[in-house]
Amino acid sequence: MKNSKSYLYPLILFILFFVFINKISLANNVKNSAVVFMYHKFGVSKYPSTNITIEQFNKHLEEFSKKKYNILSLGYIVDTIINDGKLPENTIAISIDDADRSFLTTGWPKFKEKKIPVTLFVTTSTISKQNKNYLNWDEIRQLKNEGVLIGSHAHTHNHMADLTTEELKADIEQSNKIFLKEIGEIPSLFAYPYGEANKELIDLLQEYKFKVAFGQHSGVINETSNLYFLPRFSLNERYGDIDRVMFVANTKGLGVYDFIPEDPKVKENPPYIGFSLLDKSLTTTINCFVFDNKGQVDSDVYKFNERIEIRLNRPLNKGRSRINCTAKDSKNNWRWFGRQLYL
Repeated sequence: MKNSKSYLYPLILFILFFVFINKISLANNVKNSAVVFMYHKFGVSKYPSTNITIEQFNKHLEEFSKKKYNILSLGYIVDTIINDGKLPENTIAISIDDADRSFLTTGWPKFKEKKIPVTLFVTTSTISKQNKNYLNWDEIRQLKNEGVLIGSHAHTHNHMADLTTEELKADIEQSNKIFLKEIGEIPSLFAYPYGEANKELIDLLQEYKFKVAFGQHSGVINETSNLYFLPRFSLNERYGDIDRVMFVANTKGLGVYDFIPEDPKVKENPPYIGFSLLDKSLTTTINCFVFDNKGQVDSDVYKFNERIEIRLNRPLNKGRSRINCTAKDSKNNWRWFGRQLYL
């Protein structure tokens, strides 16, 4: 009997230790995760890089209609994150950039039928020019009245990270002035044209009282995310197949802090890239990849406890580059962090 007890005590201690470690890991995971999808055009096959086919779109809607998803307004998600609230599991949001006419004729009727809330990011100069391929202000007002949340996509859809301070201020102020005139309010959500930003622009958006700003890099929003460089998953003909959408819709946030470089506009090339993990147990499963417009950038990933350092073996090509890091947690959830750099 004594011998059996002597074997039992170590077993109990081992089980308690495992439970304790698991609880620590869960405590270090982010409490919120929100996947934001980004669309541009619907059924406009002439532009495959920004278009979703009708067949793809119908499959997305079928998936989003499943009860396991909570499709919420982007405004509600933002307010919940800012106020340290709690989002439901499998939270998803839908955003549309550029106000292409196909959104009104094809996209919105189907979203509306499914009662899926949508945020539309509008470039004011494009709308004011009354280009037949894009919506006009009467149609923007109609969508707003039907429940579409209107966000700002700047005035000129320029490469804003290349503009001077004076040019940035003029663009933001002109856009705000037009929004106030046409829809009676200035949007509180901003989306960077091409997903390109720099620290100066980020600081200006805060000065102009925008709540948050969105890029075009992959990743899952959580409470550790930079509120002025939030990720979205872009959907197009190449990256819009249903298997990818299903995988992305079920990913969770990867909590990170102390990300470098702080400025998304690269000043030193190749840049030193690094961040710390909120849950350092994910160090063993994390994988990171860097891509520019020439393809994948050969790199080495170094792990020091919770710290992840990425060293590139060549300079980044001029233009946009993206960092994608994924890790599988103890519950077999995929967690995703991404960031865009610009040169």
